[in-house]
Amino acid sequence: MRLIGIYMKNRSEWVIAEQGAFTRRATTVPLYDTLGEDVVDYIVNQVLLETVVCTASQIPRLIACKAECPTLTNIICVDPEACPEAVATACHAAGLKFYRFDDIEKKGSEVDIEPLVGEPTDIATFCYTSGTTGDPKGALNSHGNVVANISSIVILLGTQSPLFDVKASQQYYLSYLPLPHIMERLVSISLVHLGVAIGFYQGDPLKIMEDVAALRPTLFVSVPRLLNRLHDKITVGARAAGGIKAYLFEQALASKKARLQEGVLKHALWDKLVFDKIKARIGLDRVQFVASGSAPLANHVMDFLRVFFGCPVTEGYGQTENTCLATYSHLHDFTSGHVGLPVCCMDIKLVDVPELGYLSTDTQHGTGESATDCKGRGEICFRGPSIFQGYYKMPERTKEALDSEGWLHSGDIGVWLKTGQLKIVDRKKSIFKLSQGEYVSAERVENVITQSPLIAQAFVHGNSLHSCLVAIIVPDFETFQGLPGSQEGDRWVPQRS
Repeated sequence: MRLIGIYMKNRSEWVIAEQGAFTRRATTVPLYDTLGEDVVDYIVNQVLLETVVCTASQIPRLIACKAECPTLTNIICVDPEACPEAVATACHAAGLKFYRFDDIEKKGSEVDIEPLVGEPTDIATFCYTSGTTGDPKGALNSHGNVVANISSIVILLGTQSPLFDVKASQQYYLSYLPLPHIMERLVSISLVHLGVAIGFYQGDPLKIMEDVAALRPTLFVSVPRLLNRLHDKITVGARAAGGIKAYLFEQALASKKARLQEGVLKHALWDKLVFDKIKARIGLDRVQFVASGSAPLANHVMDFLRVFFGCPVTEGYGQTENTCLATYSHLHDFTSGHVGLPVCCMDIKLVDVPELGYLSTDTQHGTGESATDCKGRGEICFRGPSIFQGYYKMPERTKEALDSEGWLHSGDIGVWLKTGQLKIVDRKKSIFKLSQGEYVSAERVENVITQSPLIAQAFVHGNSLHSCLVAIIVPDFETFQGLPGSQEGDRWVPQRS
């Protein structure tokens, strides 16, 4: 394999570098710009990486890595105007060759070279996991995997595009989720195929809403963490306004929620009087389609987003190992609490997990008043043309993920609803037993905690030697500061009742 590293925040050169690599049958190795030096060293050495395309801000880190990474040879800088001459000199001193991206583009344009035609089995990209539980794992996704999943996305969006009010050439998408993650990459490639224009955020996560206001996207793909913050900011702000504004907001919210069950997303009066004004103020007034992925979205947040945007809001589910999307809720499905139906390139089955009480033959989920009918429960397993090729140089970890029949074991616990949709209810690997013998799902507890608008993040930990849990909480400071209280130096102190 010929490998090309890509090490930068989202920008047009990121996409150009990857597509250019594909035309030469090269394989990309994306590196998150947030990785520490030890992780960069590990990845570069594991794949014996020679060439990295990067921004000027990453070059000092690569120079520092050179001593531990003897194969690293070529640095291609996409923004040389931001790179002092001293940095290029330092590259040469460290034994690295320094190139300018625009010079390489110019040389390529002067030569008429036909693209090399690859095979579906060729590895398109390495997707490295975060490595929070050990060394990062490099998932190998082939061109066949990528094309199969992109085809599913294009079928979903393309065949349902009459729901959009304008042509694809007049659609706009903001790319801000990290491109090294397979979800953002496949969404971007699919939208380019459909003719959608893509704008890139300026690189500062704290300024994403500024970028949204500048681009005013028509398609908005996000993750629960940001959508939860959007929900909290809007609802807290509207209620804090008090008086007639708060009253109208609550009336509009209740009225449109009631109409959701009838399949109605828009309301001429309430949209014009309440929601359109808020959307225009934050740059989301042109949005006609919203999708969420990477983690479950709370039911009340899903309902709120459909009411607020007045357009289809869908939820997808998948993993890096199945090359992004496995299930997807239909645009016309206005129910919540599930992740939809399998996409066209995916077979899904539920496998018994008897030690946790989940069986594929179960007909009921939950207990007491919360019990619902179902068509089986168990670990979610995938099979199909988009299933990855394994973990690079990790045969044992590959065997743990892929069984002898080609089924990918997700580690997630799912339930088939009576209506055919898949609902995720637990995480097999995050369930542990406390000292009193009680099983606890850390992820479920975290999801409950983070439903509070006052909490941005939560991490729950348990130990079988103890009878209780511990949680690390990151507060949502913006919401906290909207409550009665006072600033004391660099601390905000809430008002006690």
